[in-house]
Amino acid sequence: MPKKIRSISRAIRVIEAFNQHGGALSLNQLHCMTQLDRATILRILVTLMEEGWVYRGLGDQRYRLTYQIHELGGHVQPQNELAYLTSPILDAFQKEVIWPSDLAIYNGKSMEIIETTRRQSPLFINKGFMGYRPNMLQSAVGRAYLAWSHPADQAAILKRLRQSESPEDRLAIDESWVQRILQETRERGYGVRDERYQGGPDDSKTYQVRAAAVPVMVMEEVQACISLIWFEALVAPEHLEKELLPKLRAVADQVADEILQHELY
Repeated sequence: MPKKIRSISRAIRVIEAFNQHGGALSLNQLHCMTQLDRATILRILVTLMEEGWVYRGLGDQRYRLTYQIHELGGHVQPQNELAYLTSPILDAFQKEVIWPSDLAIYNGKSMEIIETTRRQSPLFINKGFMGYRPNMLQSAVGRAYLAWSHPADQAAILKRLRQSESPEDRLAIDESWVQRILQETRERGYGVRDERYQGGPDDSKTYQVRAAAVPVMVMEEVQACISLIWFEALVAPEHLEKELLPKLRAVADQVADEILQHELY
């Protein structure tokens, strides 16, 4: 009887752990689930990443299955595919401008950050921003998504917000305020964070944090939003308008091209 190839068997155990969990896993979680030693798991992960089967998130350093192994089951989620394709674009953008960016989608209930370069930026300290859900009406990504959504989708989202028990969501009750904000967003060409809104767990206590977001448009539909985050005191308004925002829009166009190419819409 032929001998079993132990290295392949171990790799399959790692992949099965992803399939059973259905989400992102840390090295320690994989160790607990597979009972393999960490050095072995790390070698397997490096190999799987080189072959394009697994990727490591920029924002949380956790490992995820990529779109190349859909046949393993339904746990390879579309947002993982999008984050995988977008991460090198965001990484290059952060290295160019220093300030971090977030990639956010509307998950059917709220905005959700599925990738971020905050960990890569020397100016921000990441404290678990992956999976964070920015407020729809006060965050830059939420406003950008709503402003460029199809009118029917926009109406459905606002209706859900009006029915929410969250005080922040119920800002949607003021319809004239909402429409004014969305109109200003469209005219400006990007969403901005409400000055009173604390945008996440790692906002600076020293500097006022600002954020701007643009939609990722594919076939006239918004698929996601990409934001740029900076300290107000360190970025002049003219630098933002002339240098940073055009580059942010170019990044959104790159992501849109990836979505089209891989048919993720």
